[in-house]
Amino acid sequence: MAWTEQLPSGRYRGGYRLPTGEIRYTPVSDHKEPARRAAVDAEAKTHAPGWVDPRRGEITWGSWHAVWWPARRIEPATRRNEASMVETWIMPRWGEVPLAAIDNWSVQAWATGIADERKPATARRVLTILVSSLSAAVRAQVLPANPALGVTLERIVPKDPVFLDREQYAALAARVGTGPSRGLLDFLVGTGARWGEAAGFHAHRLDLVHAQARIAEVLSDDGREVKPYPKGGRRRTVPLLQWVVEHVEIPEAERCGIPHRRETCRSGLLFPAPRGGAWDDRNFSRRVLQPAAKAAGLGSLGLGLHDLRHTYASWLVADGVPLSRVAELLGHASAKTTEIYTHFAPARAADVASALREPAIAEAPRGRPQLRVVK
Repeated sequence: MAWTEQLPSGRYRGGYRLPTGEIRYTPVSDHKEPARRAAVDAEAKTHAPGWVDPRRGEITWGSWHAVWWPARRIEPATRRNEASMVETWIMPRWGEVPLAAIDNWSVQAWATGIADERKPATARRVLTILVSSLSAAVRAQVLPANPALGVTLERIVPKDPVFLDREQYAALAARVGTGPSRGLLDFLVGTGARWGEAAGFHAHRLDLVHAQARIAEVLSDDGREVKPYPKGGRRRTVPLLQWVVEHVEIPEAERCGIPHRRETCRSGLLFPAPRGGAWDDRNFSRRVLQPAAKAAGLGSLGLGLHDLRHTYASWLVADGVPLSRVAELLGHASAKTTEIYTHFAPARAADVASALREPAIAEAPRGRPQLRVVK
């Protein structure tokens, strides 16, 4: 129940209790009734659904970061990457700013500035971290709402996928030649493996007796550890053809030398880097893929490593493999992801012939009266 108190100065202040029992006071007033009404209104607000104590928002973003950051459940590689962004972009601007003082327009101006200085993709990733931190503050009832929601940045247009035909890939592979690099290239296009799945593929996962490969682990983005599951957590087995493993060399190493998050290492990497350890995607692309693409006359395509996975899928669909089976082989969690390859599916002649039969005016049934228009 709200109340009023007269101060030694003769002025009045209203008092009220928070749901926690803590006592708060309203600003001082010259008259008793305005002080009482202010206390009643303030108390009513504290009992409204979703009310957040404004004083909790006085904590700075830097102090909130110290609470929020350790509690996040993200991949170690992602944590290391985002920690650098926090130190470079977020902490200098928002570290000493109280959460309650962060407003939408200030965040918009800050994010736009990053986009102008760096790439829009960088600005978007940095903004995502800030938005995530403020959303967590809302869930923790430190803020009533997220002030960074609704901030807009330039839309990033994704790169169009490249689909090589068999002749183009043959020209590319010929420029790579023989040896381990060719083995990795053929494995990528012949199994549809993601880069991390191929770079972290261990020799004991290769079953030459049954001509198949078990994709059950993946190298982390920074190459520091092997995780026991591919993207989406969908382990899968893919068939192998002879040409896919023609240039693969089975390593003699009993261990890969890279820390495993859970499982014990049982063999060496099937495609180790020339100096040991795991291949880095940027190094492989710069040293192997891009020079070969240029030499094969494919430099203008903008070919990337992930395009070899697209190529694998396009070959399967073009030869009539059902999309559901392609989704299974690619390890897609949703069949909708596989729909980008629909245009490669061949049209069956019988279906087309039926659907495109010649239009004709149907004859009227005999013995039934016909209507005619009388002018």
